[in-house]
Amino acid sequence: MFELTRDHVLSFLSPCEKGDWEPFGAALSPNVRWWIVDDEEDATTAAGVYNFITWTDKVRNPISARLDLSAPLNMKVDTLEIIGLKAIAECSGFAFQRNGRPYNNRFCWIFEFDPDSGIVLQIREYMNSALVREVMTAPDNL
Repeated sequence: MFELTRDHVLSFLSPCEKGDWEPFGAALSPNVRWWIVDDEEDATTAAGVYNFITWTDKVRNPISARLDLSAPLNMKVDTLEIIGLKAIAECSGFAFQRNGRPYNNRFCWIFEFDPDSGIVLQIREYMNSALVREVMTAPDNL
């Protein structure tokens, strides 16, 4: 049986601090249930329920297209708590919008892990959806 540890979670979150998101994606089940803010999908706030592919297509790619990615999108783990097979990570993300305004979002991920493999099966994400709406609707971010 898999035992969830801080080291396991940090093995895929810490590389994000340097803009390397590959270990994060590799830690997720392809069928991960990724809930963001609300059950109802809203492209302007990133709200909805996704798997990794639909999250990439409907959340990551549209937001990334409105950010200045001449520097990598960096993320910092502010706090991390492990409770059984759940990890709660409070994080901060840092980037700039194409219009030059900062995109400094704070978010909380609640990860649920498979008891056998240790892969992430579910994510509940809470974030500043008003900031996402600003990024997605600002005409000067195109």
